[in-house]
Amino acid sequence: MINYIKIYDIIGFKICWVLCAFSTKWEQPYLGPIVTLLFLLIHLAIVKFNDKDIKIISLAILIGLIVDSLFFRFGLIVYEGGVLANFKIAPLWILSMWGGFAATLLYSLNSIKNRYMVSGLIGLIGGPVSYNAGVQIGSIEIDEPLGYIMLAITWGAIIPCLFYVINNLESNE
Repeated sequence: MINYIKIYDIIGFKICWVLCAFSTKWEQPYLGPIVTLLFLLIHLAIVKFNDKDIKIISLAILIGLIVDSLFFRFGLIVYEGGVLANFKIAPLWILSMWGGFAATLLYSLNSIKNRYMVSGLIGLIGGPVSYNAGVQIGSIEIDEPLGYIMLAITWGAIIPCLFYVINNLESNE
């Protein structure tokens, strides 16, 4: 089952990421989140609604709400799409991406879960690259260079922290 969930999570998250990123451009800001919700519910059904998965996905969404809302409020990132964006709160489509990404951490990226430096480097580079893809699509704007620097620092810390929580949850099972 582990190999199937890895493949499902990688492919599913990529599809959800694209739909979330483009949904604002298509003026359908809730399309990506609805598909991501379905993706996450199927993921949770496959793993029999494992408490660890529910906790990590929920924690990631909460972190995303705080981090991306702060970036939005301080003008480091400008988001479009959905009602929350009107209040300078991270929109549902970016929060959905956080949840989908958390699912990939649990199985698809679990080979680096004990390698905090490697996961930090992945966050340091991958975070800004992923957000830059959103800029290229036109779904977000980032204040340069400060926004990218802050994204690198934030994601460089968040991924190892999430793996730390995952490891602690697994050791307590």
